[in-house]
Amino acid sequence: MDFKEIKEIDAKYYMTTFNRQNICFTHGSGSKLYDITGNEYIDMGGGIAVNALGHDNPELTAAICEQAHKLIHVSNLYYSEPQAKLIENLLDGTIFERVFLCNSGAEANEGAIKLIRKHFYNKGENRPKIITAKGSFHGRTLATVTATGQDKYSRPYAPLPEGFVHVKYNDFNELRDACDNGTAAIILEVIQGESGVLPADYDYIVNAYALAKSRGILFVIDEVQTGMGRTGKMFGFEHYGIQPDIITVAKGLGGGVPIGAVLARGDAATAFAPGDHGTTFGGNPLACAAANVVVSKLKNGLLNDVAKKGEYLLGKLNKLKKFNFVRDVRGKGLLLGVNLTEKVHNTEIVGKMAANGVIIITAGNNTLRFAPAYTITKEEIDTATDKLMDLFARTNV
Repeated sequence: MDFKEIKEIDAKYYMTTFNRQNICFTHGSGSKLYDITGNEYIDMGGGIAVNALGHDNPELTAAICEQAHKLIHVSNLYYSEPQAKLIENLLDGTIFERVFLCNSGAEANEGAIKLIRKHFYNKGENRPKIITAKGSFHGRTLATVTATGQDKYSRPYAPLPEGFVHVKYNDFNELRDACDNGTAAIILEVIQGESGVLPADYDYIVNAYALAKSRGILFVIDEVQTGMGRTGKMFGFEHYGIQPDIITVAKGLGGGVPIGAVLARGDAATAFAPGDHGTTFGGNPLACAAANVVVSKLKNGLLNDVAKKGEYLLGKLNKLKKFNFVRDVRGKGLLLGVNLTEKVHNTEIVGKMAANGVIIITAGNNTLRFAPAYTITKEEIDTATDKLMDLFARTNV
């Protein structure tokens, strides 16, 4: 099948939900991608912060193949050794006590919302309100798109579920004023990835956490994009010295195989009873086998690599600040953003960089987002950023 035929089939049959770039990838190796015409690219997007171990990682691929020969799926009506290994491995060394496995970040956040509701139902407390931040992104199910603090994602799907309140990000006073006796939970991201790689202020998170603890409100961190080592620590909240009641993870957990998880501690960890929640595919043996490789590698030195490479990439990107159309460079670990002024549009830069053999992705507020594999080399970072520097130098505004 040639590229023209692939595009014709997509145009004819696929629902028009994506604005695809004019590229069809066929295979990859490490942080290199190859398209259908044989062109090579350095992947600085990581499948939107998913491909933690890069492409065709030998250990990940071997684990997936080995498990596929045994069992791909049996359902959660039965026990599974890969699942048992994963939940023990995932929780070990954390503050969390129990986990629920699912298929995606949206499902993880949906599960967290249900866990919040069930927790207060069990306690006999009427707390219908869940507070999230403006500019947040929590998924595309009906509940999570409502939790998302961006009207453009939820407006077409009204009527929306009740109980969600959005407050200004990094504004503790507004968050405090929104809390009352009916507040069940505060859900925040420590870096708003989709809105432009916007980090939360240290004082904001710490004060929000203290507020929640003082009022019996569950404190939840959406770690779908920041978790599983992306910021240089296993979970992004660890940079703030807090202990959330619930976190959600996905993206990098399976290294490219779909899997998500809800981790909880305290009373929230035991709120669900049999039948309260479930999943057909979630936590299947194949996904768990993949995730076990990712978690094990993170615990055996890969986290340190992320922190070091993140600092190196940040240093390279900071050199772009000399251009008058670069407003800011921000982020943590290997989740970084270059925010541009209105003089240059991020999609134009992404297209030109792809034509020059480098894959970068966008984020909100006219931002270039960098979320490469944790295994990317310094040489690949140098090549990618040098090409970006050269493009910026040739950009006349």
